[in-house]
Amino acid sequence: MDLLPLIGDVDEFKEIMGIINKEMDLVSLSDENLRRVFMIFEIAGGVVNGRTKQVTEADAEQLWCSSVDGVVAVAKQVIDYACEMNFQDLDGPLKQAVVEILRSACNIVSKQRVFDSSLQGLLEELQVEVGSTMRERLVGGKLENLTKEQDTLPLSWPRNGRISLEWIQLLISTFKWSSWKDPKEFRNVMPVTVVKKLISAASKIMREERNCVKLRVREDSEVIVVGDILGQFHDLVALFEENAGFPSDHRYFVFNGNYVDKGSWGLEVLLVLLAWKVLMPHRVYLLRGNHETKNCTLAYGFWAELCTKFGKKDCKLVFDKCLECFRTLPLATIIAQGVYTTHGGLFRRTCSASTQCSTGEKRQKLDTLSLGSLREFAKVNRFLEDVPENDLLSDVLWSDPSSEAGLRENTKKFGLLWGPDCTEEFLKENHLKLIIRSHEGPDARTGADDARNMLNGYSKDHDTVSGELYTLFTAPNYPQVDGFDNVGAYAVLKPPLFDSPLFLQLKAAEKPEVPPYDVFIYEDMDSDEGEDSRLTDSDEEQDMVSRDAVGKKDSTLMVTKVELNKKIQDQAEKIKQLESTVELFLKDRDDRSRRMEEMLSTLLQQSSRKKRGRGNT
Repeated sequence: MDLLPLIGDVDEFKEIMGIINKEMDLVSLSDENLRRVFMIFEIAGGVVNGRTKQVTEADAEQLWCSSVDGVVAVAKQVIDYACEMNFQDLDGPLKQAVVEILRSACNIVSKQRVFDSSLQGLLEELQVEVGSTMRERLVGGKLENLTKEQDTLPLSWPRNGRISLEWIQLLISTFKWSSWKDPKEFRNVMPVTVVKKLISAASKIMREERNCVKLRVREDSEVIVVGDILGQFHDLVALFEENAGFPSDHRYFVFNGNYVDKGSWGLEVLLVLLAWKVLMPHRVYLLRGNHETKNCTLAYGFWAELCTKFGKKDCKLVFDKCLECFRTLPLATIIAQGVYTTHGGLFRRTCSASTQCSTGEKRQKLDTLSLGSLREFAKVNRFLEDVPENDLLSDVLWSDPSSEAGLRENTKKFGLLWGPDCTEEFLKENHLKLIIRSHEGPDARTGADDARNMLNGYSKDHDTVSGELYTLFTAPNYPQVDGFDNVGAYAVLKPPLFDSPLFLQLKAAEKPEVPPYDVFIYEDMDSDEGEDSRLTDSDEEQDMVSRDAVGKKDSTLMVTKVELNKKIQDQAEKIKQLESTVELFLKDRDDRSRRMEEMLSTLLQQSSRKKRGRGNT
């Protein structure tokens, strides 16, 4: 792309783009005025692109689209133009002009006021959209020291509705950037509409999976089993990028549950894993943990996380979508016919109409516990927000192994405690060699001996004739604040039998120092039209709150309407000023172009004389 026409035009161009970018509130513009701004923006883009033909209404019509999606596409096209430029010979002012172009394009994409970007998130977007990094193209080193303080584009759902590897990479990089920012800005990076579509797409897939998913693994592949993550997003990213690798045709992933709560980035963990599930449904398997239930998410931070990141207006909607997803999560896997994975552990036998227990068996069930079968397990209804106590589903999510023989109720919490004899019975009955479960971290094993304290991320709890039982915990330095000095771990299963696990350690990744959401104070949370944040129990209180909210909303709307009309008038005046500036600019452009041609001709002649002079010497 020829950059010479830009010489001498930088000041005018920066003035136009600066007004659009820093002074205009595009959100409040009417469609007609927005079209006029786009016309001006197209004219400025024509300068950058070296266009010589006159900008017409057809050009603006092409730029103006019937949907925000179309507008975003045009703005990204402007970004693509900039990426095709050769930056090697640019001086400082011209480099700054290119930065201004990209900032303005970001402003169109986001429709936000003063989208003050220094290109961090934009560069990551360009890496996906254009296929090469800006760092390879920009020279001088000024953009090499990009920091966590840069802004990024809001994510959008793929236009064809299909998630790609590039989209997931963009998702991860955007979440890494946003994790260092104010969590209340998360909604500006990850719109609710995208969250809903991603959750719905993944839930649709998992709803069709069985309670116990059987994995037929290719002989040239490996299986990675992952334990509790509990909102530690940066450690999940480190697992992918620096340790186990990403899912692929030859690398399966099985996650044993507990994605949310405790840590501050449970939603990011969940969304990234759901994206992988949608992209590779037969390579990534997500199981349910005890924290993927309504009661736990209300008590241990996930609900507060959503309220902070989406505000009162949208947090309930996102929370309900997450609960919808949790209900669809399978409960266990059997890998290569020999390895059983689940979150909690073994489960009791149940007598129901579907299992057709005899009267004697029902009476015996009241007095004694016995180990359940996979046939019963396959019939349990997992599509519940919460799990009932003393039930097979509760056992699967909450049970723990014990060194003592037998099967008994866990009196300290839900589920069961089972001994090595139960593990042997379960393995032998189902022709299995190995059980890998999760659920217990170093906090649950405080005081245990070195072999079982979970500070190494895993422990061998039972070693029987038929096989082994391991507990696996992946979150390092858990919990996030004032945690144990533990490493996480993940298991690698390799062919031919996949039943001899290799446990590898995961060290804690760098992450922001923020408090977990279960200790956040809610008084500073964004309020929506004076809505009361309390949960009221009586109908009378609810009616009073509703009436107050409606009254405040009406008054707010009246003020907003007046302010909006004033803004529209101000913007219309600014547009007139812009059009005058552009008109003057176009009148002078022909003269400048002629001068540029003369300057170029002179430079070429000088260069030719220098070459001849060198030849004579």
